[in-house]
Amino acid sequence: MNKKTVVVVVLSVILFLSVSSVLVINGFPDLTYDWTVESKSILKQYIKLLGFISVMGLVYTLVEGFKKTKPEDQDAENEVIQ
Repeated sequence: MNKKTVVVVVLSVILFLSVSSVLVINGFPDLTYDWTVESKSILKQYIKLLGFISVMGLVYTLVEGFKKTKPEDQDAENEVIQ
């Protein structure tokens, strides 16, 4: 596995875990019955922030992949024109 594949897998796992943990917190209130409303809200906000950062990382790797393939496409177009 190359480095980019490992990064994509790790970011995808982080995204999946963050979404599922927020759904568990919302879906099963008896798990956090002794927590205050503020502490639940703060925890969910941090988990959502972590998920958002992982989405931004996935978008960044996707854009970097497009940037690397773009010069190759430019070379192919230049050869066709000439």
